[in-house]
Amino acid sequence: MSNILHNRKIKDVLDRFAAFWVIILTSPIFLILAIILKLKRDDVFFIQERVGLGLKKFRMIKFTTMLRGSEKFGSITTANDPRITLFGRILRQTKLNEIPQLINILKGEMSFVGPRPLPMSEVTDYYSLEDGTKIYSVKPGITGVGSLEFSDEENMLDSMEDHERYFAQVVMPRKAELELGYVDNWNLILDFIIVAKTIFKLCKQTLAMALKIFGLLKPSKQPDKLNILDELEILTVDRSDK
Repeated sequence: MSNILHNRKIKDVLDRFAAFWVIILTSPIFLILAIILKLKRDDVFFIQERVGLGLKKFRMIKFTTMLRGSEKFGSITTANDPRITLFGRILRQTKLNEIPQLINILKGEMSFVGPRPLPMSEVTDYYSLEDGTKIYSVKPGITGVGSLEFSDEENMLDSMEDHERYFAQVVMPRKAELELGYVDNWNLILDFIIVAKTIFKLCKQTLAMALKIFGLLKPSKQPDKLNILDELEILTVDRSDK
């Protein structure tokens, strides 16, 4: 236990040190994105209360990607959600909207790696008190095991007839399973692996988006919308084969 606490202190120092330098290095991008959002008369930042370490609330910061007041119409977002602005869609696909969370890391509210910080309503709706307490016994992160497995979550939800039911019955139980496993098996090497995989996936997604923009890659055919019962059957078959 003392070794884990020691490693978590090391992680906290590394997080803040890295966040400081990444903020310095990305400050031109930060400034350009803020100016573009301001010129488009959008709010520059989206700030919302999220759950952090010890189930305590904090104010998470992102660049705005949706129309003002969109959060009042639900927190589940699909790929073709009409609330997402055109520029916001680019920010979400490249994850540039997450850059301001470096400020949360610098303040000690978040980490680079950890469970995603959810609104309290989602924590109480989708996690048991025991699971929620365990998941947030570590700082929430910009990326994590759940974020990696569901990196294409918005497109996945868009392919479902009943995306809200799919989110509640498939996505969130699986995320809880992944986040609990992360907490049980956490170590610094695991965090470095998750960061490396996240960078690789982001580069791959950004390259694919750039190729589509310049017409060098044909957009993939949109799959027919699946019924949640079909998807549950697919998942059952996949897991029984492993």
